[in-house]
Amino acid sequence: MGDSSTKPGLDPTFPIRLRAARLRAGLSLEDLAQKLGGIVTRQAIAKYEKGLISPSPEVLQHLLQVLELPPSPDIPEEIPEEPEELEAEVRAFVLPGAEKDRFQSQEIKFQEITVPAFTRNNNDLSQTPAERALRLKQSWADLTPEEGIELRPEPRLPRKQVLALKLTLSEKMKNYLWLEKLLRQEKLFQPPLAMRIRNEQEAESAAGELRRHWDLGTGSVVNLLTFLEERGLKTFKLDGPEKFESLSGFYRGQPFIAVEKSLPVDRIRFRTAAELAQVMFGLVNEPEIIRLYNRFAAAFLLPAKILEEYFLPAGRKIAFSELAELKLRYGISLQAIMRRALDLELVTERRFRSFREMMNEKGWLWKEPVEYPGEENPTRFRRLLHYAVSSEILDLNRAAGLAEITPEQLKKEMGEIF
Repeated sequence: MGDSSTKPGLDPTFPIRLRAARLRAGLSLEDLAQKLGGIVTRQAIAKYEKGLISPSPEVLQHLLQVLELPPSPDIPEEIPEEPEELEAEVRAFVLPGAEKDRFQSQEIKFQEITVPAFTRNNNDLSQTPAERALRLKQSWADLTPEEGIELRPEPRLPRKQVLALKLTLSEKMKNYLWLEKLLRQEKLFQPPLAMRIRNEQEAESAAGELRRHWDLGTGSVVNLLTFLEERGLKTFKLDGPEKFESLSGFYRGQPFIAVEKSLPVDRIRFRTAAELAQVMFGLVNEPEIIRLYNRFAAAFLLPAKILEEYFLPAGRKIAFSELAELKLRYGISLQAIMRRALDLELVTERRFRSFREMMNEKGWLWKEPVEYPGEENPTRFRRLLHYAVSSEILDLNRAAGLAEITPEQLKKEMGEIF
């Protein structure tokens, strides 16, 4: 029926990528077999996904077309562990005292965390980039990627969609960490605060303390996704399933945030800040804690001092242009601005309801009349890829596989190399 017991040179990640692509498309094994026109059975597809057999060239071509599978990244399956250096790297990441206990309660226990570390021995330093890439590939552990990933709970998403997201994010994190290790450009996120959020005051205090730690003052955070990347927190924009807006979690001890790429930019910024709270203060799905995380997100994006400059004296009437100016400056939605003003008791409940009614009557609840002009895009992974290609550490085809685009697209994206 079109399957073969001989492997046609497929990369070892193919079974995982095939299963992830099928789940992302919302197809059962039987659905996919039908879409392939009956040239292969559902049982054969199940064996492809388990890596027991490989598809024939004809079936493979149909699978690539139907599921729009990206080019093979041709990279190892897992990050190799280096025990001598692992302990020091992990201790730098895990917070002391109560916070360490919190991480352990989330089953991110010390001995289970694997953080890729620099290889500092003389043999590694004497290797060429190509030799180092080959060594990393040969030493990649043979584990299932989703075994090393933890996502925050997301009750709105069906189990199949969560599994698909796990597979997608584990592959993206695997690619990112492997590229960092190859280039010796590893960044480890250092949690700046050792605290928990239990009430509104603590949410406000945490946001203010984080701004002070990162020397932000009261200014706007431009391109929050890249800003967090530069501090070691991996960020991604995804074409996710229905109802997906954002998720966060850990892959082998390293934190990440993923957001739906089709969201308005101000919504991406808010969801990213809320997921930052999940990473820093604990992965939860309790409505009350999520409400506090949203309070933290609003306070981090728009400091109280700035809002007071616009809204004082408290209770006065507000011009729409004032809200628009704040949105254009700080990249936070009109509705979030008014909600924040209500939380800080700068407007009354009655005025807030009046604002919401006006937004609803004009059809502005889902698409606001003022658009934030900034951009939110992760840039560090692509920048590392461009460096690897221009420095002849990776060839164009392999780099394009990591970027999940064609070599032609990557070449156009990079422009001239001189």
